[in-house]
Amino acid sequence: MKQSVGNPSVYCKITLGNTPPKQTKVVSTGPNPEWDETFSWSFESPPKGQKLHISCKNKSKMGKSSFGKVTIQIDRVVMLGAVAGEYTLLPESKSGPSRNLEIEFQWSNK
Repeated sequence: MKQSVGNPSVYCKITLGNTPPKQTKVVSTGPNPEWDETFSWSFESPPKGQKLHISCKNKSKMGKSSFGKVTIQIDRVVMLGAVAGEYTLLPESKSGPSRNLEIEFQWSNK
């Protein structure tokens, strides 16, 4: 994530289609948190039309506040096998700062 925000305690909640949500660990290592985590899902057949929803939040003593969210169509990942990119997190409020999230996706038939 790239955005100067002090030292937040940030985590992301990840949901793919109707599957149960997964969550990153809470990271509070500085203004640009890095997770370097891997998540995987199993499907009977390639997921067509599925969307990956990512919501990042700051967990502090004052409660949780949103860093933003992004929804990504994964058809391109299934078609190409791997996709890496930077995605803009949309802030919950119109006055919130814009932040970016770097993500790498891989599709495997294994």
